[in-house]
Amino acid sequence: MDASQRTIEAALFYEDGQTLDSVVVVPLIGGCPPGQIRVATTFGGALAYDIYELDDDTDGSPMPSYPYIATIPLTIDDLD
Repeated sequence: MDASQRTIEAALFYEDGQTLDSVVVVPLIGGCPPGQIRVATTFGGALAYDIYELDDDTDGSPMPSYPYIATIPLTIDDLD
């Protein structure tokens, strides 16, 4: 990974931690990938976020991996 880059591709993995969900482009923060990624999704027909957390074992990897952690549903109360 070149520290002068502003973005990097990151691999998102399903709950099993082995199956690739998708590859996303994320911004580098201080030359490092973010510790957590939130991806908009739906849960029971409502807006939600899937949370992925950086796997510590991927330091220096050209594509850091982010295993799935949880889905956070949003409600109308969250919009206030």
